[in-house]
Amino acid sequence: MTGIEAIQAILAPALGISATALLLLSMHNRYTSTINRIRLLNEERRRHHIKISRNEEPGVNEQFRYSSISSQIAMLTQRCKEIRNAILYTMGSILLFVLTSILIGVNIFFTSYILRMAPLLIFLVGMTLVLIGIIYSAKDVINSYKVTKVEVEGDL
Repeated sequence: MTGIEAIQAILAPALGISATALLLLSMHNRYTSTINRIRLLNEERRRHHIKISRNEEPGVNEQFRYSSISSQIAMLTQRCKEIRNAILYTMGSILLFVLTSILIGVNIFFTSYILRMAPLLIFLVGMTLVLIGIIYSAKDVINSYKVTKVEVEGDL
């Protein structure tokens, strides 16, 4: 194997790293916005509790809103868990893609059957982690609609 071929082989998993990093960026943005939404709803719930502690009687609309907030927080917390899982699996895949590149480089200097098979096996495990991350991300998309539906119904 020439030096150029070695560099090409080592950098091949970098395509997986780049593609996965783009997925990770979008997941992280969703994670951040979901956490911020939970914080805002939690602050609204705190204001409701303060109003009750001052013996101010909440109206029917406020009670309905409080119920809606509680449902949304529960659903958003579940979404956070799914997005977190998607992020962690995706980060794990990036780690394995980097390890694949390193093992391809090690194969240039040391050859054995195990070292020749290891990069392929680790790359396949990395791709499996990407698939699992995408499944968690898809579950989040489904749940995001459910949360939006609860919020819209709460405002009617």
